[in-house]
Amino acid sequence: MFGSGKTLSNFKVGDKVTVRAPSDRPLFHHGSHGTVVTIGTKRVHVRMDTAAFENHDGEVANFLPGDLDMGHVGTPRNVDRMNDAFTSVKLAVGADLVSVALDVGVITADQGERIKTAWADHLQR
Repeated sequence: MFGSGKTLSNFKVGDKVTVRAPSDRPLFHHGSHGTVVTIGTKRVHVRMDTAAFENHDGEVANFLPGDLDMGHVGTPRNVDRMNDAFTSVKLAVGADLVSVALDVGVITADQGERIKTAWADHLQR
């Protein structure tokens, strides 16, 4: 990524990195967690420890320094990101339902909190 300020000297073999939207590589690497295995003359070579798609685990790909964030950041698997998004939507719907029930006096505030907790616990299973 242009203007990120990262150069090859920011990386060393063994560093844990996260691939952000690559500027000139396939987007299917976006969000992957990896480990720096070598450093070339222009690119950092990364082994995908937990790739965005499981079939790319263990693959080595090369990236410009600006396409990498230090450390393993966020949820790497696309399927997990989708599940997280759906869970967030379900939690929001539950909170809205409790809010409506509170507004019309069907439940008490304590009951509303208990319902939200039960719903969140249910979604974690």
